Amino acid sequence: MSRRRSPAEIISLAVESASVWFHHNLIEPHRSRPGLPRAMHYISTHRCNARCVMCGLWKESGTRDNELSPRTLDTILADRLFAEMEFVGISGGEPFVRDDLPELCHVVLDRCEKVKRLSLTTNGLMTRRMSDTLPGIAERTHAVGVLLDVSVSVHGTDDTLDAIYGVERAFDKIGRTVDLLEGLRDAGQLSFSLNCVLLADNLDAAGELRAWAAGRGIPMSFVIGEHRHRFRTEGLDEAFVADHDRARLIDFLRRRADDPDESAAAAGKYREVAAMLDGAADRTLACYYAMGGVLLGYDGRLYYCSHSREIGSCLDRPPYEIYFEAENLAYRKSSLIGAECRQCPPYTRTRWEIEKDLPRVLIDAVRRRLGTAGRGG
Repeated sequence: MSRRRSPAEIISLAVESASVWFHHNLIEPHRSRPGLPRAMHYISTHRCNARCVMCGLWKESGTRDNELSPRTLDTILADRLFAEMEFVGISGGEPFVRDDLPELCHVVLDRCEKVKRLSLTTNGLMTRRMSDTLPGIAERTHAVGVLLDVSVSVHGTDDTLDAIYGVERAFDKIGRTVDLLEGLRDAGQLSFSLNCVLLADNLDAAGELRAWAAGRGIPMSFVIGEHRHRFRTEGLDEAFVADHDRARLIDFLRRRADDPDESAAAAGKYREVAAMLDGAADRTLACYYAMGGVLLGYDGRLYYCSHSREIGSCLDRPPYEIYFEAENLAYRKSSLIGAECRQCPPYTRTRWEIEKDLPRVLIDAVRRRLGTAGRGG
């Protein structure tokens, strides 16, 4: 159960949110070049213990030798590019296959002194490893005032999930992980949520999965599956929703947008994705990568976002030099923000993104509230 905020905390949050909105809507667009990134997605490994039908990372071999060690990660994050980092997400592959995951987290906490949130994304299949490592990570994040958040990927129940993950009794294993995370959450050690990628094999079962999560009081987010080079999806067309099923996918998203149990921010995301799939609009919602994010690959390569080409290797040049190189900034402005971003469906609604879209989110919240009151009357 979440703690009720004090009046002073509410005022502080309102001031901070207004500051973010002001900066990213009235100042940042007029800068000649972006400021230091404040969010980072670190892909800690390409190794994975699942065999997902929509991902080819697990087919790669030899990545262990190329993974950044905690010492090398420490050297990279000592660069001034990461001096303003507030949000760090660690994923894979499966990050819990790394025996040194706690050390990687400690490096982030030591080097990114302004970090407010550390997020771990997992498939939830390694309950014992998570039980052994999460309490220690949580103790360290709590000690430095950082929120630890765990996101568990679950794409169906029972046989549906087994088929997608390529793992027998996968849903039972995730159930044990959820039990573990609920205990840690109730003890105040972390927060956690579930995320589901909508695919050809789980579109019919997505409602059942959502009901299961709602019955346990666990937040759940849906995103659409799509081809991404980062996940080595070439040749995996059958995993994704086909054109002839697009109408069903759009209908599912619109029902989520109209669901009064969804937050205004989540409803807005689903509404926008549905509109984009229907060809009605380009993306208008904020993206934390475009606002000031960066992606660090498992082998030290740097990217502006998950759709970006490689812009350089942190093992060869200082990250700050790579990020702000004139040629790379021109690519970011024209090819990404000027083109790719318009067609990239929103996957997240982080606090930072919500704050940039604050007037829109507040208006949506009021409309939803009035609509709910109207139905209740």
